Amino acid sequence: MYTIPSSKSGTIAIPVKIRDSLSCLDVVWSDKFETEDINPEKARKHEADFLKGAPSKWLNLAEDENSPLVKRDGFDDLTQLIKRKNRKSCLITDVSLQYQSGSGGSTLAMQVLWDFRKDLRCARVINSDLDTKELSKQVLNLFMLPNEQHAKQDRKTVLLLLDTKRKTDLIDLREDLIEEIHKRDINRDSPVVIILNCRTADFTLTDTLILNKKPSEEQIRRLKEKLLQQIRLQRKSQRKVATINLLYHEDSDGSTLASEVLRDLREEFTCETLTKSFKTDIAANKDEIENTATELLGTYKTHKNTVLLLLDNKGEKPVRYLLKSLQLKLKRADQTDHPAFIIINAYRKNFVRVPSDVKLKMELLPDEKEMFAQKKLQQESKRMEMSQKFHAFNIMQGGFQKEDAEKLITEEMVNHIEKDTKSSSTRLLSFLALINSYVPGSHLSKLVCEDFIKEEWPTDEGKPSLETIMKPFEDLIVIFSEGEQEDRCVRLAHPMIADACLKRFTEHNVTRFDIAIDFLNSMVNGNESNYEQICKSMFITRPEGLMEKEKFSKLILDIMHESENNSEQCICLLELASGLFSADPFYPQALARFYYIEVKEENKYVEAEHWAKMAIERDPQNSHIRDTLGQIHKNHLRKIGIEAGKTCTDVENVLAIAKSAIDAFKDVEKAAENESENDTGFNNRGLFGFLQVYKIIHPTPLEQQHSDFISGLRGDVESRYDFFEWYLAFSRLSLNTEEPDYFHEDVEECYKKYFTQGEQTDETTLNEKKMKSFGGLLHFLKSDINVLKEHQRALKHPRSDNETQTVLYILANIVLSQSGEQCEQAEDLQARLQKLWLREIQDRSPEFYLLILLLFWPDEAQPGITNPPNLEKCFKKMHHLYKEKYQKYLRRRYLVPLFFFGKGKGLESLVHTSKLDQIALELLTEGDEHVEIKDLPRINGQVRKHKVFAIRREKQIPVTPHNPSSVCKPGQVSFYLGFTIRGPVAYNIRYEENPFRGAKYYMKTDRTKTT
Repeated sequence: MYTIPSSKSGTIAIPVKIRDSLSCLDVVWSDKFETEDINPEKARKHEADFLKGAPSKWLNLAEDENSPLVKRDGFDDLTQLIKRKNRKSCLITDVSLQYQSGSGGSTLAMQVLWDFRKDLRCARVINSDLDTKELSKQVLNLFMLPNEQHAKQDRKTVLLLLDTKRKTDLIDLREDLIEEIHKRDINRDSPVVIILNCRTADFTLTDTLILNKKPSEEQIRRLKEKLLQQIRLQRKSQRKVATINLLYHEDSDGSTLASEVLRDLREEFTCETLTKSFKTDIAANKDEIENTATELLGTYKTHKNTVLLLLDNKGEKPVRYLLKSLQLKLKRADQTDHPAFIIINAYRKNFVRVPSDVKLKMELLPDEKEMFAQKKLQQESKRMEMSQKFHAFNIMQGGFQKEDAEKLITEEMVNHIEKDTKSSSTRLLSFLALINSYVPGSHLSKLVCEDFIKEEWPTDEGKPSLETIMKPFEDLIVIFSEGEQEDRCVRLAHPMIADACLKRFTEHNVTRFDIAIDFLNSMVNGNESNYEQICKSMFITRPEGLMEKEKFSKLILDIMHESENNSEQCICLLELASGLFSADPFYPQALARFYYIEVKEENKYVEAEHWAKMAIERDPQNSHIRDTLGQIHKNHLRKIGIEAGKTCTDVENVLAIAKSAIDAFKDVEKAAENESENDTGFNNRGLFGFLQVYKIIHPTPLEQQHSDFISGLRGDVESRYDFFEWYLAFSRLSLNTEEPDYFHEDVEECYKKYFTQGEQTDETTLNEKKMKSFGGLLHFLKSDINVLKEHQRALKHPRSDNETQTVLYILANIVLSQSGEQCEQAEDLQARLQKLWLREIQDRSPEFYLLILLLFWPDEAQPGITNPPNLEKCFKKMHHLYKEKYQKYLRRRYLVPLFFFGKGKGLESLVHTSKLDQIALELLTEGDEHVEIKDLPRINGQVRKHKVFAIRREKQIPVTPHNPSSVCKPGQVSFYLGFTIRGPVAYNIRYEENPFRGAKYYMKTDRTKTT
């Protein structure tokens, strides 16, 4: 009893003390249920509850042959993926299981853990509110069994399931796990932890499918099935436009596969292939894309059927613009019960990554249909009539059809709803329908439900049970226990049943608004703390759209679309919720946004400002809450028509609004500066919003009549432009996500509007500005190098004692060298830097030390340079200065590698990121340790005490690992060397079996120091 796998063989028992310490983990013991007698009646009840719609329990998995569970298609993919990850040399790795609510994702994750319970130490996180630092300690305790003498060397990989209702931050968890591993000085050849990150996803909007290099016939068959599955899933949704990204290797014929699918579906869809070619530059073919969108909309309106459209290698930006254009045009079309367009974006690539995730959808594949049909026959023979009440199972077996869920609402139930609309049973059903539809997986406490029905039974005498009260709807409801809780939970059997119930209520004039208002007044009022998460999900959380987040929560959007002029109902709901959750700033913030975005009345900005200020009062330190007030004033400026080319009569009013907007965004900046660095990334919306306001008010009559006000903004505009120039040059949102196109455009457009004078062109003004900064000079590598050549005279002859001039002059020469242009020799540039280095100035920039590293990397100091800079000292200073100057602003952002160390000599040894193709960059950042990049050399290095060093003869320079979890043990390594604004970075670390020259010396030196 209570055993887990041993690293040697067999299992090892866990003492009570350690078991008790694992309070946030549900450990799947290797011998679970093997040493106890299972009550057959209890097992049958658990099985029936699960098939009806209750969450699965470990007991459901105990007897594999008689289990009621079907192993969906993702099971084999997930187990193979975990086995592959377990062979990796890293401290932590993760596997993602994305699933639609109601598709069986949580059950599949449990099946996988159960399957691995005798091979890995398996556990599920059960306390999502727990600090990730404490969670990390408990996971490491399970891995190494601390203080157990007999288990000192008995360590085994932990398979950790994250499947919590509240989002646990995976980035924080990974960082805390690595920190704890380092504290305990754990060195491994295989993972300490494999995180199975199980999370909900909505595939009705978009999905990505991948066809690898030279696929087998079986792989092509499976991908075709999954493509058909995704198309049929999206066909059932009410999205206006849905997309499928098909990424295929150039050695696989993904385009032909997509064309075959269109031929197969020509009877079901209006199938079209877009053969036109678009230029990458949107401005060059904006009209053509608009015309294409108009033609496609005409095709849809003619056939009144979903258009299945194939785009083959049209480029990311043109496709994005086409999608945006289609969405805008469709806003004016009638809402239908099917998408207008399902678009397959087929992209041919030189390199495609093997997916590290598994997706579970509410649409069955052919093999799954067969397995479910067999299981249904078993259940019918075993359970007879009872099997008809196994609604969750039957809905899945039937292929997740809306009709199947709607048929479960019997005529008797409908009659009860019509006759007893105000009864506690009907109202309770409506509450369950609402929360299970908009927050799938949520539930109500049975005790709370029992308290609710007391309204009809003032005394306990003769009061019927909850089950009796809900008798008319008992087939639709499941009552279950969560974990070891005595307080049982109540919910509808499946999210699709909840959707069907809502549909019935609305058909009988009980609207979503009616139900939500009743829910807030009758259930939430007085019990706010119990419903905080459910209400936030229903009223506040904005779902992802194709291009960006939707403007409001799904419930608010649906209420708006239920009938025209429903703005008052949405306001009423949000006002009531704001009153109930009187300390929560997000409700008044949502109200403020609703007023200025949706309301048509003239006083909407007054009301919006009122609610925005209330939100600020509730959380004055939150910069994101403060941003809403700035957005209101900015929107007001746009609304009163003061953009370029429009007349403005009330200049004083415009001035007042502009000042309010600027003050609001400055307040956002101050709040962002003071926010804790541990919370989120730096909020740049105050800085950006300020620039957008200036872009709106220039040129306008305001500029002529209040020139002092406008000229007074000059320093503010320039400082914010300077911020974004280095901010966007040194970092981006994440490894694979850049800022939206408008971000760069607005920043540059604002600067050009303010600083262009006389006959000077906008572009000349901007380029002259870029010549004066480090980030600006880097920009020329991605644009036109001739512009740099034309303006180079501005940097010539820098004063040798002027560090800023010298740094820009050296970088300009490096940039020119990248394009093969004439530039100063490396030894001359080194000499300039050397003079500055010897001056030992205290207040230097990270950019200065970056140049030292780039030009003086081991063996690159020229013969004429005596006493070259100490690179280890340089690394430390650069890290320190980065923390002082940039860390606050770049936290949680991906630091872009600015240069890589190449194979040449002098300046030719530097390779800017833009000179590497996309494949090389993807391999460097996400490839495995077998990667070879033809233009870059591998650097010899060493890992000691979880730190990485580049080794060259007698020199050892610390470097930061790009992937910290790949630093798993001491030893010789090789890697590709890149440079970010924080310092040198080791990409694609590989452990080497054969020691290089000098490696033994450093290992010996290190041992000497530690003894």
